[in-house]
Amino acid sequence: MAVAFMNAQENHDVTTQWGKSNVANVDQHGMKNSNGIKQWGDKNDAKVSQFGKENESTILSMGDKNHETVYQSGMKNSNNSSQDGDGNHATTKQYGEFNKVTQKQKGDDNSAYALQCGKRNVATQTQTGDDNDAKSEQYGNDNKVKQTQKGNRNDAVAWQNGVRNEISQNQDGYRNYAKAEQLGYDNEITQKQNGSYNKAYADQTGDRNTISQTQNGNSHYTKDTQIGCDNTISVLQESGHSNGGSCCAPPMPKERCPKGSGGGC
Repeated sequence: MAVAFMNAQENHDVTTQWGKSNVANVDQHGMKNSNGIKQWGDKNDAKVSQFGKENESTILSMGDKNHETVYQSGMKNSNNSSQDGDGNHATTKQYGEFNKVTQKQKGDDNSAYALQCGKRNVATQTQTGDDNDAKSEQYGNDNKVKQTQKGNRNDAVAWQNGVRNEISQNQDGYRNYAKAEQLGYDNEITQKQNGSYNKAYADQTGDRNTISQTQNGNSHYTKDTQIGCDNTISVLQESGHSNGGSCCAPPMPKERCPKGSGGGC
């Protein structure tokens, strides 16, 4: 079943479904918004809401009981989501202009969530395996997040607020956890974990700070915090080593976008 609501001018929607009990809901308000949905399988569900001008969304779902939700408000935001498997969930929320989200999931019961508020933010989430979870929140302008997970039951969390911040998280294995938070300008966090039961935490407040965390093996732990400007931390842990060094910092304020906002935060 496909339901489309269009209000205003030159909006475009193409929805195609093969299988049983699939549902697609499309709601477009504004001008020159475009949406494309393709669903193969049974009991898949896609919901797209577009407000503003020249927003684009593409959804490809193959399998059963996959779920997609896209909300775009502003101008020239872009979403591209694909899921191959069963029981996967993907959510994109974009407020502002020229933001871009790419989500690719292959396997079963994976979840990807991306929220962007501002301009020219980029989020790329790629997951292969089962029961993986990727979450990205970006506030501000020109920020980038890249999350790549292979294996089962891995979790990656990225949060940043400011300008030109970058987070890269790469996990390969089982039950790894990575969390990165940044507030400021031109900060960078890189987290790489290979193995099982590894945990990495990175927290930066200020400008031009850099944290690099690499853990290979099982059950490693690292937590690193920086406050100020032009600081650098580099951590490498192999099997047989552990690190728990960090300083404590107060929690960062988590700003939220007003519903229906068409600009920055």
